[in-house]
Amino acid sequence: MSIKRRRNKLKKREDRKRIAQTTKHSLIALIVLLIAIILVLIFRLGEGFWPIWIVEYRTAIMAILSFVVIFLLILSPIIIDFNSNPRVLSGPGKDPRHG
Repeated sequence: MSIKRRRNKLKKREDRKRIAQTTKHSLIALIVLLIAIILVLIFRLGEGFWPIWIVEYRTAIMAILSFVVIFLLILSPIIIDFNSNPRVLSGPGKDPRHG
């Protein structure tokens, strides 16, 4: 294997690691934000400033946000792998088994 091919493979591997790391950080930031919103709703912080519809549907909003957090936690490995290792899709008229 030539030196140029090795460098390309190493660069691709480093790019994948960087993409995976960026995706992890983004998912962590999103999950932390959603948990912070849930905690504000649970402890009713600043309830006097909330719109009436948030006060009325507080438990439903908490349930939906909790479901989204659990969903993201369970699917985070799949999301990270999907972003860092994209698959090449075959176009129309191409046999996917033959590259």
